[in-house]
Amino acid sequence: MATKTDFSAQEWATLRDAAHLTALAVTASGSSGIFGTIKEGVSISAALMEGMQADNELLRELCAKEELESVRAALKGRLEEVKGKKPDEAKAAIAAMALTDVTQALTLLKSKGASGDLGAYSAFVRGMGQKVAEAAKEGGFLGFGGERISEPERDLLARLDSTISAAA
Repeated sequence: MATKTDFSAQEWATLRDAAHLTALAVTASGSSGIFGTIKEGVSISAALMEGMQADNELLRELCAKEELESVRAALKGRLEEVKGKKPDEAKAAIAAMALTDVTQALTLLKSKGASGDLGAYSAFVRGMGQKVAEAAKEGGFLGFGGERISEPERDLLARLDSTISAAA
């Protein structure tokens, strides 16, 4: 399995940040409200905990606690790119960034990753997006009604699936 030392600092940042940017894009695509957003944040933490315990060493390194501060700083910088945009434009820009980063990460893993890394990483990124989408209901009133995964979330997950399939 590949490890952090197999990648340049920029390559590692792409691998590390793509999953988090995907989770952020799914969060932004929905309209869960404050409590839903909190649930979605918790689901990201749960996905990271699973990654920390994965059989794949690359995933364990990507999800290590030491990487989280770097992710936070990187995402903060990336969000500066959408500052001042209208909400729908910002959502679209974040989704585009996430899909571009996932494509780059998968391309890196195809060229530098070891056997099993591409599949494990693809499943991790897709799983993180799915967990975020399922974390909170969209729509409804006072917790009644609504849907588990909204149409914009389903659309983004479908685009993520296409991105992953194209890289395989």
